[in-house]
Amino acid sequence: MQPPATGGWKRQTRASVGTAGVLIAAGVGWSLWVKTGLRLAAFVSIAAGVALLLDLMLAVVATRRVVATVDGLPTDAFVGDQVGFTISVTGPGLPFRIRPVSGADPLVVTPPASGRVNAVADVREVVTELEVEVTGSGLSGLVTCARRQTVVLPRPLAVGPRPSAPAHPFPELFGTSGEGAPRPAAVGDIVRGVRDYVPGDPVRRVHWPSSARRGDLVVKEVEEPGAPRLVVALDLGGGAAAGELAAARAAWYAYEALRRGYEVVLATAEPSGPVVGRMGPPTDVNQRLARAVRGKPRLPAAGAGRAAVVVVTPEGDSWP
Repeated sequence: MQPPATGGWKRQTRASVGTAGVLIAAGVGWSLWVKTGLRLAAFVSIAAGVALLLDLMLAVVATRRVVATVDGLPTDAFVGDQVGFTISVTGPGLPFRIRPVSGADPLVVTPPASGRVNAVADVREVVTELEVEVTGSGLSGLVTCARRQTVVLPRPLAVGPRPSAPAHPFPELFGTSGEGAPRPAAVGDIVRGVRDYVPGDPVRRVHWPSSARRGDLVVKEVEEPGAPRLVVALDLGGGAAAGELAAARAAWYAYEALRRGYEVVLATAEPSGPVVGRMGPPTDVNQRLARAVRGKPRLPAAGAGRAAVVVVTPEGDSWP
């Protein structure tokens, strides 16, 4: 789906095959009237001109009164997906052809009516507007008028990169205990203090020196580490095709890590500047990568810490 042009309606009037016939009839009739003074010839010439003018006015006014709206649009898609949505049209009760400028098949309707349209999401972007072309003609079909209208979508459509596996997969994602299972985290490596023993506490947590001093069993109170973390930093570099391939690899790292149970943090650049955030469902990844622009990413403020980090660039991927 191409970015819409701005400026609202853009009109283009087109002649049909019938227009040429009417103009010929008007010209021949006028010539006969001038040469012979035949009133019938004058009537034919004037009638042809009036019919053409009325058809032109009707086509212009009718297409101007058409209002198109879009509904039923998904919120997420990958580049290359067929995106289906509904176009609803109100206006004069004449046949109109509605065609999204993005290249979808045209829809022929007589308002008020609606129909389903499919378009190809061919660019990574966040789509907020759609440009459609409304084509109509007068009652005689002598003149066709086409207008372009920018339609504001009811909600944005995030078109993210289609995930593409890298040639050399990130080793952290493959150092797991099994397909789809995250790497086991160390247990009890952060000791917050000690407390009295409670039946059921594992023996390995007994703090023997403190137990000896107190004369009763005490155990280490530990902070259980959560899921392993992966930071994916995307640098689109100079953009273009190589930048889009980098975005596709970053998507693969993020989706694969989420599938394996990792906590994923995505670092990208957006029009407002560098953005760092933890991903929830996979749709978070798609929407963030759809908004990504050229610029240097910034790692989390506290540093990567114990997280694994992969930096994705058009030149290649690295694991600092």
